[in-house]
Amino acid sequence: MSMETYTLRVEETETHGGISADVYDGDDVIATSTHVAYDDYGLAVTGDDRNPEAATEKVTADALSLDVQVERIDGRFEFRLLGDGEELARESVTDDDWELERDEK
Repeated sequence: MSMETYTLRVEETETHGGISADVYDGDDVIATSTHVAYDDYGLAVTGDDRNPEAATEKVTADALSLDVQVERIDGRFEFRLLGDGEELARESVTDDDWELERDEK
């Protein structure tokens, strides 16, 4: 296997109902991805005029397998890109930065 450049992109979905984390290979093809729905965590967006900025990180690795894991920790989502089980990249999305709040439904 040879070294490959991957881009982890974390952004809000078009419907504003959650977050997608996509990993693109050097040809801009999605190699792996995951999705988080705000409803699954009891969260809701706070306004219509918000536009959270996507977070991206590029890494170069020689990996046979890729995986994106997500964890909810203290008011934030942690997205980790793993290559052959080793962490290659990490991006955080905080409730405050993305204007999310507990959904009181």
